[in-house]
Amino acid sequence: MNGVHFVLGSPNAYIHEPGILNRAGEWIGQYGKSIFIVTGHKSWESCGDRLTTSLEREGLVYEVQTYKGECSYEEVNRLRELVPAGTELICGVGGGKVLDTAKALANSYNKPFVAIPTLAATCAAIANLSIMYTEDGVYIDFPVYIRGTLLCLVDTEVIAKAPVRYLGAGIADTLAKWIEAPMSATGKKRNLPTVGGLQAAKLCYDTLIEHSAQAMQDASRSIPSEALQYVIDANLLFSGMVAGLGEDSCRSAGAHAIHNGLTVIPETHLILHGEKVAYGILVQLALEKRPQSYIDEILAFYQAVGLPYRLEQIGIHRELSQPEWEEVVRISLLPSSTMGNMSFSVTSGMVLEAFRQVEQWSSTAKK
Repeated sequence: MNGVHFVLGSPNAYIHEPGILNRAGEWIGQYGKSIFIVTGHKSWESCGDRLTTSLEREGLVYEVQTYKGECSYEEVNRLRELVPAGTELICGVGGGKVLDTAKALANSYNKPFVAIPTLAATCAAIANLSIMYTEDGVYIDFPVYIRGTLLCLVDTEVIAKAPVRYLGAGIADTLAKWIEAPMSATGKKRNLPTVGGLQAAKLCYDTLIEHSAQAMQDASRSIPSEALQYVIDANLLFSGMVAGLGEDSCRSAGAHAIHNGLTVIPETHLILHGEKVAYGILVQLALEKRPQSYIDEILAFYQAVGLPYRLEQIGIHRELSQPEWEEVVRISLLPSSTMGNMSFSVTSGMVLEAFRQVEQWSSTAKK
């Protein structure tokens, strides 16, 4: 690789302010007057009235469509048929799958994307990609876009009132950046954007280790505290900047590959993306043969924050059959997955042994 790779480090504008949705129309109206909004039922219940009141006050035209629950190519095609002629902006209001769906729709139309996250559970509001699934929720791939988020409006009051479980999932998804990005960067040219991506990943990790426990306590009481603000910015902004700066040198690796594999087990479909990534982090650490002292520290953090570290905590309360294990491993090792970003070759046998190792750790973890 000669020179600097394609860098899309941050959104055009990121505004994090309690109550910002009351002024959303002022901001969105500076970029366009006609908006197509993709949202989910619960997401819209949390903030729809405030958002539409603000849009109407500024004289903006909008249409709202509820997505069907999965970020799939079929769903994006369905929504394409509903976008009115003359639409200037595509806006996603909700969690990761809503935002990824709206983002995929915006990029298919070559329209600017506006993100209004109602959860801090993933970096979907900022990352220039969408994670695509089948209609049944099984991972397919992740198209990467050459357009970034035009505007991201983060209302701490909305996120603070969301179920605290989603914040925990976001903490895990963001923690994974510092576990995975150095693996992905191994053996690749360390140009300055890559170094910046790695530093952003480390900043995320350090911020979460310091503030997550307090943020989770505050979120459980719907308090938009300073600790919560730190964690939200780590989960949404800096997490998305890791691959935005480092691109293919700072992509996901083993933890997200394991997440992808776990999606083939139906019981995990009710488990959040970040919760499966949390388990995937442990599998990656087992693959790397990290020292037990570090494993103990990570498990202690998981317990303090309430992250899953046993299969039964991600919905799997039974012995998986051999064909099921083979399918989990197959999806994890697909070329379209991210296991190829590990700094060493990973075999199916290594993955199965790593799962066994994690279950052994969890059985001896301090309760």
